[in-house]
Amino acid sequence: MTAVQAIARIPTASIGKLVCHPKLPLVAGIDQDRPAVRLYYAERVLREFGAVGADSAQYGKFDRWPVVAWHPERPELVVSGGGETVRWTRNGTSVLDIAVSDDVAFSPDGQSLWTSPTPPGLCDRSDVIDLGTGIVEFAPVWDTGIVTHPAGGLIATKQSDQGATFVLFSRPGDRLRFLDRALILDGGGHGLPVFSPDGRHLAIRGDDPGHLVLVFEFPSLRRVRKTTFSVPEPDSIDDMNWVAEYRSWAWHNIAFGTRPGALWIGTPSGTVLELNVERGRTTEHKLLRSAVTALAATSSGDLVVAGDGELALVPVPGPRTVADPATVAEFLASTAEIPGDGLPEDHVVHTDGISTWGQEDLATITEAAPGDPHWLQTRAWLNARRS
Repeated sequence: MTAVQAIARIPTASIGKLVCHPKLPLVAGIDQDRPAVRLYYAERVLREFGAVGADSAQYGKFDRWPVVAWHPERPELVVSGGGETVRWTRNGTSVLDIAVSDDVAFSPDGQSLWTSPTPPGLCDRSDVIDLGTGIVEFAPVWDTGIVTHPAGGLIATKQSDQGATFVLFSRPGDRLRFLDRALILDGGGHGLPVFSPDGRHLAIRGDDPGHLVLVFEFPSLRRVRKTTFSVPEPDSIDDMNWVAEYRSWAWHNIAFGTRPGALWIGTPSGTVLELNVERGRTTEHKLLRSAVTALAATSSGDLVVAGDGELALVPVPGPRTVADPATVAEFLASTAEIPGDGLPEDHVVHTDGISTWGQEDLATITEAAPGDPHWLQTRAWLNARRS
């Protein structure tokens, strides 16, 4: 396996999350110390060229990180946090007359801003805000972000619950219209799906409570890999050494690069693991002197790796792959939109990549095995109580 090396390094703030523009060599880095977003150019060279909120005071005890969204085509970024929603362009920043939201995204055509939930603190709907007219319309609630399949024609998002996480799909359009095939993941706290450049896999960062990564084939949604990198031993949740080791792992630390079938995982040792998702083999690449605090891939497939006060640009040798639209067409042919006023849990067919449950299955199940997903055990218990 060809080793990878950084071609550029720069000192920078401590970055906890990297968000790359879908088409341009631009990267937004969310500061871990204050509600600020650093902006980087990342193509053959690496440089910091701007920031939003760089003069902000450090986070308070209950402050959240800002949420960011790149425009799908233009060098334009929306940052929501610190009490305001700001639009950044090459001409500067401006405050938008939009309430601060838990999550924000541009519509696939870039004409609207999607915010969720609306109002913050409730979970019944999201807003679709026309950036030209200011008209606001309602849509289903979603969380964490919106991702687009690399072949186009399909977007994915999440709905999180304490017992389960739903990965939901929609055709791109003026608002979300969920389809009746969905992933269901045990427990909450899962990250947003990450598609491979060829569109044939999607990876999801999880918390079990050890750190894990789930990899699914697309369009089948069959699970091909479950990798755990911080496994709690019995009673170790109260072991402070284990707690320290658990906290040393970055949350936003997975990315697909250009190398087909390879998922990259940042580690506390400064190495990046290259995981072959089909064979399960890993190769270590030492890239940083400090722990990896964030990892992402640019639109060209290069890795951007953040550490303790440093940022590195790492090309990934390999053929550039192009996603086949036929994979999306195959998925869409197997599904349909749920009713506009319907709840996903009442209409979708759920799969965890191993088993599949239709609505009739979930309505009638009254027994579950100890090894079944916790959400399924809970559903069986509730059904048994009702009957």
